[in-house]
Amino acid sequence: MSLFTYEALDRRGRRRRGEIEASSERAARQALRAQGLVVRRIAAERPRKDEDRALRTKGLSAEETAIFLEQLATLIAAGLTLVEALEAIASSMEGKRGRRVIAAVRQRVLEGSTLAAALQEQRFGEIVCNMVAAGEETGQLEAVAMRLSELLAQRQQLRQELLSATLYPAIILGFGVVVMLFLLAVVVPQVVAVFEHTGGELPWLTRFVIAVSAFIRDQGGWMLLGVLVLVAAWRLAMRAPALRVRRDRAYLAMPWLGSLLARIEMARFARTLGMLLSGNVPVLSALHIANQSWGLLPLRALGEEARVRVREGGSLARALQAHPRIPALARSMIEVGEKGGTLGAMLLRVADHFEREVSRTLKRMLTVAEPLLVLVMAVAVGVLALAILLPIVEMNELIR
Repeated sequence: MSLFTYEALDRRGRRRRGEIEASSERAARQALRAQGLVVRRIAAERPRKDEDRALRTKGLSAEETAIFLEQLATLIAAGLTLVEALEAIASSMEGKRGRRVIAAVRQRVLEGSTLAAALQEQRFGEIVCNMVAAGEETGQLEAVAMRLSELLAQRQQLRQELLSATLYPAIILGFGVVVMLFLLAVVVPQVVAVFEHTGGELPWLTRFVIAVSAFIRDQGGWMLLGVLVLVAAWRLAMRAPALRVRRDRAYLAMPWLGSLLARIEMARFARTLGMLLSGNVPVLSALHIANQSWGLLPLRALGEEARVRVREGGSLARALQAHPRIPALARSMIEVGEKGGTLGAMLLRVADHFEREVSRTLKRMLTVAEPLLVLVMAVAVGVLALAILLPIVEMNELIR
């Protein structure tokens, strides 16, 4: 299935913009015509790397969407009508884009549209639109909005934990590299200039550091250019799906990283699917939407195969056995949920378990990485300092 953006006119001649998923442009046009729309423009949207389209919103960030849904649930619970709640939320929005988006949703609801349809026109994610539609049908819009808010908040928390796990080590590493480059490019040449007048033989460590310093000084520009070319070539190569599949397979095959990534992916998939099933979204539609939460292409392909098997009457747990990186505990819990008729609730438990496990793993990684990086940087800077101090000590001995 591909995503298409369109611009069309409805039966009253009003302009409509939005997104639609279809197997081809022709199928998308037919689906829009079936809705009574006259298509003026339609184009395939290029997929973005590592983007969870099922939760994406055009005008709101993930944090703003979570706040919007939480406020919506709170105001409806307080007795406000949907239009009044949307008006209050729009007036309290800080950003201009957010106010425009919510105001447009309110206007469509005033015109008689359902909230789900109005959100879809503003390109809220499929998860949001489908669950809101289910909430409107069952009269549980307040509960659905609150669950969606919790889902987005948990996604944001996991993202922040991943960022924290990589940011601090990256800062330490970057600072150490800057210090070493400064010593090699500025301090070492000055020391060399001083000792060239003495005519004495320099220690081997100092000679090695001088050679490295000269190489960086002479070839540093070419090295930087080479790094930039490699990064650009990598990004271009990763546009090819076949190469991205190979890259993701390589990630999953790594002993420690592969296991961590599989648990992160499993938590996201289970949380999304469990939320959809708990919101009374049909299982095949829920699987189709939840499969977009897989960030690694081999696992996304596995999810599509699982959806086909479920459509044919098979078991989701058995379908997930096809990939060795899917945790056995997840498969067992899903199988229990299928047999007991509580798959939605069990998937949410799976998500809770693996989110806690990922959080513990990241904390352990930080505990080990921080002192290790400090030690490596200290040794590297110490070697450079020793290379500079050794000839100074020898010169002092000669003077004596």
